Amino acid sequence: MAHRPLRAIGALSLTTAFVVAGGAVSAQSPSVPPLDGPLTVSDACAKDMLTLKNPGRLTLSTDNPAFGPWWWGDPETQYPGEPEGGSGWELGDPYAGEGYESATNHAVAAALGFAPEEIDWVPNAVFELAFAPGEKAFDWHTAQISIRPERAEAVDFSDPYFDANQSIIAMTGNPITAATTIEELKAFKLGAAAFTTSSQLIEDVIAPTAEMQVFNNNADALQPLQSGTIDALVVDLQTAFFMRDAQLENWDTPDPEATVVGQFDVSAQVDQMGMVLEKGSPLTACVNEALAVVKENGTLADIYETWISSGQEIPFFQ
Repeated sequence: MAHRPLRAIGALSLTTAFVVAGGAVSAQSPSVPPLDGPLTVSDACAKDMLTLKNPGRLTLSTDNPAFGPWWWGDPETQYPGEPEGGSGWELGDPYAGEGYESATNHAVAAALGFAPEEIDWVPNAVFELAFAPGEKAFDWHTAQISIRPERAEAVDFSDPYFDANQSIIAMTGNPITAATTIEELKAFKLGAAAFTTSSQLIEDVIAPTAEMQVFNNNADALQPLQSGTIDALVVDLQTAFFMRDAQLENWDTPDPEATVVGQFDVSAQVDQMGMVLEKGSPLTACVNEALAVVKENGTLADIYETWISSGQEIPFFQ
């Protein structure tokens, strides 16, 4: 499966390699200089000191299908550590280490001393199950999950690895594309994935006069968006770019089929994403320590520039 180039997303390279040596991590890219800053975690978070689901190996998880720009990679390719014959991933493949969340997870794992072939990936088919109460099949899970107090009652969250703004995406000919204020959005039929920050924003911030439509996931919302069953979809801005430039693009015409109408300021919503761990996990502190390493030495910023930065201005709703 070949990836078509995205017009807005700065994923100019589809590979980001990480070098592990004694718990050290650095991002390698022909255009990125060597990174400065701390490269190791403390002795308490050394690989052989960690309490893991499978001793000596990391068991990580994300949602399946795995969407860009968070997860890239070809599900038909055999990546390091991936089970022979494939592992059932759709769209993206976490074993590739490609995409913002995939690369971030591989970098955090590397900071803890784990090479890619020492990571096993567990698919999650239902978004809300990842942060439901109870024992988990993973050491940590990453799938654009917003840190929320009510969720933190059932699971641990890592420190934030990404701050996201919610946005509105619509088909280009829909009248909602002329909206510039939150007040103007109220008259339209809006949709969002269930149990997400997006659906919460529709209820609490926009409060539309028409009933909100909820879907199992963003993929299920694409056809209703295209058919006009809903006027627009609320998703995080990076997902909106991916939908516009990859999922809703008609490559036979020069004009975009979909439009990112606008985004919401942090005064309307705060959407910090964190990795999910089992409640009271002894691994949480070490994940935070490793995440701090990849932030402080510049690796996370490099990952952002590679996979997320779009170099474009999207207006804010007033």
